[in-house]
Amino acid sequence: MSVFEGLPELVDSWLDVAPKGRKTYYQHRAAWHQVAERDQAPAASDAFLTACYERIDSNWKKYSGASSTRPSRQNWRWKRHIRLSTRNTSPEVILEREIVAALGNDWSNQMPVASGLAGPSVGKRAVVDLVKRSGDAYLFIELKVGSDTPLFAAIEILLYGVLFQWSKDNQHLLGYDAEDQPVLSAQEVSLIVLAPAAFYRNRSLTCLTDALNEGLKLQKDWNLKRFGFETFTGVNQLDARFRNG
Repeated sequence: MSVFEGLPELVDSWLDVAPKGRKTYYQHRAAWHQVAERDQAPAASDAFLTACYERIDSNWKKYSGASSTRPSRQNWRWKRHIRLSTRNTSPEVILEREIVAALGNDWSNQMPVASGLAGPSVGKRAVVDLVKRSGDAYLFIELKVGSDTPLFAAIEILLYGVLFQWSKDNQHLLGYDAEDQPVLSAQEVSLIVLAPAAFYRNRSLTCLTDALNEGLKLQKDWNLKRFGFETFTGVNQLDARFRNG
């Protein structure tokens, strides 16, 4: 039970990756290698994005009718998490908090996106790692150091982006408020995978990037404007790289 139910299958179908390992196939390293080696971008990316949006909408209608639970007011809220438990040794979590602590109030982290949409205890682990604001333009960032693959990270931030667009379009129905969830007032959102250069292992996903950007361009009424992969070598570099959104 999830507002994302059925989306992994849509992704596998769109990417046309060979079945290998357990579903979802795109999460496996073999799928990343396969997509990176292609010369042609996946087709019909605008139709794929529309299908993801429509599936989120139908999932929410199905589950909201069976539950009296309202979406959490913590979804899309702006909050800076800086404290770190001594028991948390995740390199990504440590780096994420270092970034937010160093770069100030225009950076947020661990932003929930799906809590309570399909039930009271569902969707709590779906969060945008980092969010950068510059006026009414925002960056949604999936931060990676060593876990998963660039392809998996790209799809993760993409689906969060589609959920953002659906949430923005339905914010009054969901009970969201512009004061509590200022990100829903964003006029322009970019979706970014951010990782050290070594994470990409010299494998390009240019075709995927081109396909997603073409699909976003064709979604005329959406506020999602760009997708990209970015590298960095240190925290201070990020402020200069993303200073203007």
